[in-house]
Amino acid sequence: MHFYENDFVSLYLSDLKKIEELNSPKQKLTMYIHPQLGYVFTINDEIQHIEKYQTLYHDMLVHLPMSFICKPQDALIIGGGSLFAAYEILKYPTIKTLTLCDHDHNVLEFMTKYYPHAYKVMNSPKFKLIEKDGIDFIGNLDKKYDIIINDCFNLSQASKYNNLNLFHLLSDALSEFGVCCDIIYRHIFDRKTTVDTLKELCTYQNTAFSLVAVPEYPGILHLETMWGNNKNLYQKQTQVFNEYQKEIISRNVEPFCHTIYIFRHISPSSSQYKLFGKA
Repeated sequence: MHFYENDFVSLYLSDLKKIEELNSPKQKLTMYIHPQLGYVFTINDEIQHIEKYQTLYHDMLVHLPMSFICKPQDALIIGGGSLFAAYEILKYPTIKTLTLCDHDHNVLEFMTKYYPHAYKVMNSPKFKLIEKDGIDFIGNLDKKYDIIINDCFNLSQASKYNNLNLFHLLSDALSEFGVCCDIIYRHIFDRKTTVDTLKELCTYQNTAFSLVAVPEYPGILHLETMWGNNKNLYQKQTQVFNEYQKEIISRNVEPFCHTIYIFRHISPSSSQYKLFGKA
């Protein structure tokens, strides 16, 4: 079986074998297997993740913004039904609560059939699933979070469509040292989405950006955006503030993600290898 998405820059996959398809009341879920890349998961025929590539996305989505937060305790993920981001967040011992808002619980249950990490997340006492539309949930946030990750929709387009400033709503739900993180849903070659997002985020005092390679998503290159109240958050930052990451680096033990491995080998005096440089 062959598979590709209708975009001018898109990954082409051959030798795919469909192993399960589920039509939930809300969407079509399909799991494939690839001889080199492992599981390939799609929703409504759009790739959500490829097993061998997922770490490239989720390491940056979680551990880069976490590096600015000393002791994150309360986390929120919008979307993220694959539970990879949730699994990475739960690696931090200071985390007390992890809330995930997804509109279809069938996605999470589907994932537990194929991935041990998903089963662990679903059974963690720190984890709470809220099955609700993401826009409605963001519009009624009543708690402060140390880290908020959008892994669901294009914030710029969704803000215009719903006549809401989702950037502000998420920022307002941050704690004093909180950080929002979003890898823009569209790739950097989609100029309008990128420019609209940057224009919005330029109104915030504390921001940082990084390029991320996501091979399974159309366009391959995507922009990771981080913004919020955290005074440690700025583009030329060259140190890690997260206490758990610092402990791992100082002990010189094998890190739990590639991002921290990179941090350990960064020279703060090097202009080439800044925190948001080569990753």
